[in-house]
Amino acid sequence: MKTPDELIAIFDRILLGNSSQEEATVLRQYLRMSSGSLQFVSQDGKFNTNIGQVQAGEIHIGDRHYQGVDAESIRAILQEVLSPQNFQKEVDWHSLSKEILEEQQRLTTNPLTSIEGIAYRTEQVYVPLGLVERKRQSRRREDVLPEQGSALYEETEVTQQFAHQDFLEQVLRQGQSPKSKGKRIAIIGEPGAGKTTLLQQIAGWVAQEIEEAMAIWVPLADLRGQELEPYLLERWLQAIIRKIGQAEVPPEIKDAFVAQFQQGRVWLLLDGTDEMQAPFSNSLREIERQVRIGGLLSQARILLTCRLNLWDSNCNTLDTFDTYRTLEFAYPQQVEQFIGQWFRALPEEQGTQAEQLCAALKVPAKERIRDLVKNPLRLTMLCFNCYLGEGTLPETKAGLYEQFVADFYEWKREQFSTTAEQRRRLNAGLGELAREAIDKEETRFRLRHDFLCKFLGEPDEPNSLFQLALQLGWLNKVGVDVQVPRKAVYAFFHPTFQEYFAALAINDSQYFLTHIPENPSHSDATYRLFQITNVSFQQVHLGK
Repeated sequence: MKTPDELIAIFDRILLGNSSQEEATVLRQYLRMSSGSLQFVSQDGKFNTNIGQVQAGEIHIGDRHYQGVDAESIRAILQEVLSPQNFQKEVDWHSLSKEILEEQQRLTTNPLTSIEGIAYRTEQVYVPLGLVERKRQSRRREDVLPEQGSALYEETEVTQQFAHQDFLEQVLRQGQSPKSKGKRIAIIGEPGAGKTTLLQQIAGWVAQEIEEAMAIWVPLADLRGQELEPYLLERWLQAIIRKIGQAEVPPEIKDAFVAQFQQGRVWLLLDGTDEMQAPFSNSLREIERQVRIGGLLSQARILLTCRLNLWDSNCNTLDTFDTYRTLEFAYPQQVEQFIGQWFRALPEEQGTQAEQLCAALKVPAKERIRDLVKNPLRLTMLCFNCYLGEGTLPETKAGLYEQFVADFYEWKREQFSTTAEQRRRLNAGLGELAREAIDKEETRFRLRHDFLCKFLGEPDEPNSLFQLALQLGWLNKVGVDVQVPRKAVYAFFHPTFQEYFAALAINDSQYFLTHIPENPSHSDATYRLFQITNVSFQQVHLGK
């Protein structure tokens, strides 16, 4: 680390014409100008020391006193060395932002698997996801079969479908989006649909393919009430300054950073709009406000991710964003590709387990499981449970879903922590809701808002189970009723989870079979055992 005396010696060499470009870099690293005072900035950033005073006709540096021509020369040196343009040349914004981005490439499922020493980088298991451009909220009319339950999350109002590479080239590079020309993009989907992983891949592509671009990754949960612009100018820029060996951000570097926005080089990747914390009661409206008031955000290209429940709420004001929804994995190609990559990336490669799991999914009567794992999170949970079972899964579907439910709560613990009592109450409420829907609703899996409120209360009530289910993602808004467009339609995370919760709510086996031999048509006789196509109920309550 340089000392103030060494900096003064550099000034003397500059006046004699014996300095080098490297010494100019040293001055930029350790000097700053504040209200006419020349300050030496310590490398650890704990203190600044005044080593000089710049006045109208003279300059004092240490015990040196410069006047006349020498003072003018020193002033010219300071203006040249400490100018924003030179700081902009000194900082390789593209490379440093890329370096920071690479440090953030981890899977959101790692907190779930890390207890077993399993932590992946995104590129190790990534399978390219397609996207569909959304025209408006889906209009729902028909119900679905459980083995085709993922159809509840398919868009009914699709403008265009994109393969991953086509989206990058057409929408992002060429700006072919109807509203924003590729400058305002929202990626939406249900929990575990791969939104974050997809955004990470987009960020990496921007850093690699777009010349001089700065891809800045912002986990919105990390704002903790701070607005985006201060976050960028303070916390994110602080990470940059550490990379070049300084502890504090000089005004000149801050100016150079702002210039990157003005030149249109900054791409903001905002992940998890639904995870923004108080005091932002409406995170979508808050982002819209911060973009609208101008400043850095209005000059950046913005891509954000958001859960369906929030994006399709009545408070969404980001109407200038083009909306794209993630597609699920295709079975068997993409599902088996992910399974192979997941097991091969383990510290001790488990290729045999991958083959066993792929074979198990092909067994007849596994249609529900095959449809279930088209979602990346649910497929990850299946792989993880197979790994823990050393190549085998629980003997019953009930055992598998019980573990899935526990894993799901663990996955959401950091964003939406719940107590054991909250989980018990929510599971019970979901069970009653699921049972009644399967038993009595005209559409068993496409659930009306009013029907949900009967069992879970209104979403805006204190301690609402409905709101908790939406936050966690057990229930998701999948569109509106085609006959009453103002009425929202919801679905469980997958219909098979609805069946599982319903099974837990049934305490009497007579629910399935109450036979009256002398009068089978009696109103008290029930034969649901022969009506229910899924065997999960029997597995839970009849020991099969």
